[in-house]
Amino acid sequence: MDHQDHPSLHTLADASDWAVIRCEHGCLHLRLGPLTLTLSPAEFERLVTMLGEAYVRLSVRDAVEQSQKPIH
Repeated sequence: MDHQDHPSLHTLADASDWAVIRCEHGCLHLRLGPLTLTLSPAEFERLVTMLGEAYVRLSVRDAVEQSQKPIH
């Protein structure tokens, strides 16, 4: 049965083969292709915060690297 057809599951985000689904127990299931991570709401918040910090640092690093490249 597809998760979208199951009444006890609530899809919070869906992008092709990736999805974030909340079950009747309140757990968040991150489906990333063949991999599924099951997290409590607190664990999900920690993961999202960590990913946000990593994204900001990566963006800053990329911007610095781009600014240091010689102009041709």
